[in-house]
Amino acid sequence: MYGSDVSAAKSAAHQQAWISRADENSLGPRHTVPPAQEGSQASHRPFSIQTSEPVTSERYPRRVRITRGSELTACWEAGHEAHRRRTQHLDLAWRHNLSGHARLGLIVPRHQSTAVTRNRLRRRLREILRRAVLHRLPPIDLVIRARRSAYTASFAALRAELTEVVETLT
Repeated sequence: MYGSDVSAAKSAAHQQAWISRADENSLGPRHTVPPAQEGSQASHRPFSIQTSEPVTSERYPRRVRITRGSELTACWEAGHEAHRRRTQHLDLAWRHNLSGHARLGLIVPRHQSTAVTRNRLRRRLREILRRAVLHRLPPIDLVIRARRSAYTASFAALRAELTEVVETLT
């Protein structure tokens, strides 16, 4: 009997102390107030442009990439002496394709370097390909393999080598 009196007293005290969720945030606004757009509190950054189309035409879309390892290997093996070039920092092999546009593949071996340096070299080569090489190529599959010396090469040296080789291909 004593236990039932305690639980009833407990539930009555709990019900009096409980505040409903609807009244909990009734003092302030539910959503944050946007920052001021005028005066000293205005943002000094330009408004962002949101478009469905790319802002720049310099893209490296999936259709111009050789993504499968089997395609990379086939292109590398098909590139006999007439379809291979070797520069100070890069080895290149290519074959003709029937897709009507150039496709590019990158091979960046480990060469006992860290993932950070490999990714940096990949980004550098992709940037050069995207900006300076892709629009100049005929419809070929081009595979570029970085040599050990490419890890220490400057961006300008890599760009000069790639653009020079591409001019001989066209």
